Amino acid sequence: MIVCSCAVISDRDIDIAVSEIMSAGPGLLPTPGVVFRHLNKKMNCCTCAPVTVAVIYEAMDRLEKTTRVCPFVLAEARAKLIRIEERRMQRQNRINAEIARRGRQPRRAIA
Repeated sequence: MIVCSCAVISDRDIDIAVSEIMSAGPGLLPTPGVVFRHLNKKMNCCTCAPVTVAVIYEAMDRLEKTTRVCPFVLAEARAKLIRIEERRMQRQNRINAEIARRGRQPRRAIA
């Protein structure tokens, strides 16, 4: 399945990239930006970002099931990604609260 039509990236490309990134060591998190850089591609319109995140999580689940990568490294990466998402949501909620306080329509959070 094509995940990003702008950069022509498939779910298989992302799966391979996540495997290589996670095998390289615990220093890198497989975020969409890291995956795209690993593939020497750029995100143009960023509409593929939510799908890319879902494919990254699926790739991490497959790596965990096949035990090709240390489960502790995967668990640590998953925990860091969750913390990043929680901070992003808190930041978005603060922005929406400030906008609402000023009397404007708040932005819809991207899930």
